[in-house]
Amino acid sequence: MSKSTPVTPPTRGLVLPCPTSPSKAFFSYKMTLGTEVSDDTLKLCTNLFSSNYGIWGDQAATISKFTVAGEKVKMTGARLQFQCLSHPESSVLVTCYIQVDPLESECPQLYGHTFAMVWDYGENKVGWVMQLVVDAAVHQHYIATHLLQTLKYHALFSHVNIVGLVLSHPAACNALAKYASANIKDVELDFIRQHAKGILASSPISYLKAAQLRGSLFQDSCNSDAILSVFTEFYVDHTEPLAVLEQYKKKDQWCLGELLDRHEFLAIFPIAPVSPVHD
Repeated sequence: MSKSTPVTPPTRGLVLPCPTSPSKAFFSYKMTLGTEVSDDTLKLCTNLFSSNYGIWGDQAATISKFTVAGEKVKMTGARLQFQCLSHPESSVLVTCYIQVDPLESECPQLYGHTFAMVWDYGENKVGWVMQLVVDAAVHQHYIATHLLQTLKYHALFSHVNIVGLVLSHPAACNALAKYASANIKDVELDFIRQHAKGILASSPISYLKAAQLRGSLFQDSCNSDAILSVFTEFYVDHTEPLAVLEQYKKKDQWCLGELLDRHEFLAIFPIAPVSPVHD
């Protein structure tokens, strides 16, 4: 099952590596069921991740000799498939392609993607964002928001009433809040306190089942300013997400706490189920 959804591009100019006017840029979003993701598409997503996810932090060498501080975090096709498509029948890939000038013949380029999957939690249906990557050239153009919103058009997400993610970037958390028609500065903390452990325990993904919850919401003796975090032991550099976090805090638009080394934010929102769009 696949569907392309054109989205009107933002009015502000895009900084793209193309000679033509970015004002003519054409965005298209495509949904693909996990069982139908091609090897070519998986390779494009792998390259996008490796070029834009981030760089290794100072202690990365403790992981292995291949993880070097300051170098880009790389992804392989096999690892991406294992992490994001291990249950393909329950997974969806949404991709964002941009063609700078629709009248030209060049192929649209991949500038963003998200992998998501669904599972049952009691009588509830959870929709979980496994990965969300946007090309640095088009940050702050609402692509992450559109990628997640597009999930609503897929039948797998028609009965989802809880959404969540574990990621280090505040913009990703904010995009998920928009999906849930919530406000990132006023999150339902009691709901997360009550359900986070059960939601993660019900996941078919081993690293989510084993997630170590951190922060004052889960730890009575928390001695940091973290509120909603997962200890991932992932030594990625947090310079860029911390800078974005400061902007949210200055505008009083944040309530998930601090981002600590080797941690990522946990965001979970209850939502009203949506009905899929049928052709």
